Amino acid sequence: MAKTERRGAFRADIEKFYRVQFGNTSPSVVRKCRLWLKHFGLHCVAVYRFGKMAGRISQVSRLLGIPFVIVHVILNYWMQFFHHVNIDDATIGPGFFIGHVGTIYIGPVVIGENFSVTHNVTIGVGHSEGKTGLPSIGDNVWIGTGSVVSGAISVGNGVTIANGTMLTRSVGDGCLVAGNPGRVVMNSFDNSELLTKRELE
Repeated sequence: MAKTERRGAFRADIEKFYRVQFGNTSPSVVRKCRLWLKHFGLHCVAVYRFGKMAGRISQVSRLLGIPFVIVHVILNYWMQFFHHVNIDDATIGPGFFIGHVGTIYIGPVVIGENFSVTHNVTIGVGHSEGKTGLPSIGDNVWIGTGSVVSGAISVGNGVTIANGTMLTRSVGDGCLVAGNPGRVVMNSFDNSELLTKRELE
């Protein structure tokens, strides 16, 4: 799991968007331009990564970082106001994909690599398993529309959280989770196709 923001993470994000949308990592220039112009999820991921870069620059030189931070504040406000996406405080590994924007809140949680999420999802603080805290999410996790993941819980690698799930308990690797409250409905579920398919509904 990614504990800190890695340099080159945005390159992995872009390659994942290309794989999901076009089936490969080297589409034509025209297709790339269309994706960059039209895909609001990619815009939001780009703003998120820019904010992390601005933070790294500010750590090296506060003065040098000021213009980057100002630009990020403006872009982040635009992202929250128009797309209702608030992910700025999270730490998310390379291969971050937003399928559809709209009412996405991800708090100051740590999420691993190859993470996919779509609209109307909340990941944040909650009270579960006898304590209050934030989730920790592994690699290769897919979270569907309308889901809530909260509390001091651990979500393992390769977990799939079905649409409309309210997850407040820890789950192990490779599980398919569904329902309210969220329960494991299948073990050893292969979500690799979900992580690379064209539409996340």
